[in-house]
Amino acid sequence: MLDSTADPGRRAWLPCPRCRDDSTCESCHGGRTCAQHWRYLLGNMGGRVFVQCPSCRYRWWHNTEFGVGDRPRGSFDVPDFPASSSRAV
Repeated sequence: MLDSTADPGRRAWLPCPRCRDDSTCESCHGGRTCAQHWRYLLGNMGGRVFVQCPSCRYRWWHNTEFGVGDRPRGSFDVPDFPASSSRAV
């Protein structure tokens, strides 16, 4: 059954672990998106997405491995503002 929150406007391009309908698609194997092998993006929690395959209706959580620890040390450091002058402008 198709999830009630499924919306074709919210998509993710991931291989389905159940039906593998993208297994012979050149676009998908080349790392590009195609018009046929997308998944419904039902929700997310942090770096994990909840998706449903429109072909076999399988739903699963997928860890995108995006989030904490992705950026090199110091990338969030913001330089100090220049010292303000003693008089207001």
